[in-house]
Amino acid sequence: MAALKLFPILGMNNVVADDGLQVGGDSTKLFVRDAVNIDVTDTGRIALRKGAAQVSGLNFKNIWQSPLHKDVFATLGEQLVKLNPVTWQYDVLAMVGNSALRYEVVNNLIYIASDKEILIYNGQQLQSLSIATPAAPILTMLESGGALKGGSYSVAISWLRGQQESGLSQVDSGNIEIKTNVNSYDDTFASIQINLPYCLDTSVTEVRVYVTHRNGSELLHYADYPINTNIITITNLEQIGMSARFKGLSPMPTGKYMKYWQGRLITADKNILRFSEPLAYHLHDERFGFVMMPQRITFILPVDGGIWVGQVTHVVFLTGTKPQDMTFQAKTAHAPVPDSAIEIDANDIGGNISQGGNCTALWLAENGYVLGTSSGQIIELQAGILKGVTAKSGRSVRLGRRITTIVT
Repeated sequence: MAALKLFPILGMNNVVADDGLQVGGDSTKLFVRDAVNIDVTDTGRIALRKGAAQVSGLNFKNIWQSPLHKDVFATLGEQLVKLNPVTWQYDVLAMVGNSALRYEVVNNLIYIASDKEILIYNGQQLQSLSIATPAAPILTMLESGGALKGGSYSVAISWLRGQQESGLSQVDSGNIEIKTNVNSYDDTFASIQINLPYCLDTSVTEVRVYVTHRNGSELLHYADYPINTNIITITNLEQIGMSARFKGLSPMPTGKYMKYWQGRLITADKNILRFSEPLAYHLHDERFGFVMMPQRITFILPVDGGIWVGQVTHVVFLTGTKPQDMTFQAKTAHAPVPDSAIEIDANDIGGNISQGGNCTALWLAENGYVLGTSSGQIIELQAGILKGVTAKSGRSVRLGRRITTIVT
């Protein structure tokens, strides 16, 4: 009986028959049917996978290290903590509940999405991304005390947190009765008293007031006031400026998944993909800023040419520049493992595979690892070699040139 060379080993193969595990002619190579707790090297040798050791008695979850500040974040119970990975001591940052967290670095800030809200960390303090939309102001038309002429006026307000502005409140309108003199000229010298609503957000610093011209419809910037102001009076409209930018917009909702793409923050929950306004990550257009997917979303991963979106039974590629103009196309019929997608830098896989993009998506599917390029093409790296990979969820990490996915 001829001796069978065991090395080099190409890896696992659970698709072909037993006699197909040996490939090649004079220089034969072998696949193995299964491999447990071993690594296969580039040269086809095997090495026992290194073991693990407990480093802390505390049940930390959602551990993530920022590439920006090198800070390490985690959750402990319902607490979001900043963790020292050497001593495993921690500082409590906020209460976020028992939810999975998503992290994203945007413009030198860390965005953290929980079930409750999206938070921002600047390296020193944590605060909510969104600002609640204020209630409508209450107008009282005064017959004197100003230089406003008879007609209709509308007023709306927004909250300010530094340079960040909330969505616009509902509009309140009122009429000033025209008073004529003996020459039939408008002899009205009225003013508008505005009662401002109370703000519960302690991070808000100012209130911005918008008003229309007499009998006009466009809201224009009137002035900004300290947040502790209760009543203001508009006596004339000589100082009004720019148009209101954020009319009809709402605070950006959180989601199970969160990513950044082409100037927008993206969140996903159930089968709905929601987009923030361009460069206004805290605001969302409920009328047009979303895309409905046919199935529950299992991951999102943007690349230069579009967005890869995992579905229950397949993966689709979204293309377009605006949410209302986006189209999607199913790219593979193989079910992805939820949460298993990660971003791979184009320099690590070569230009031929990345097809010109800065990054490439990678996820684990039932037929092995799959690459999603920036142009919307897929490369099934282990098609015909692996099958039957299933899991409720998975998390992938890259260690050197090796991808490891932990599945449950």
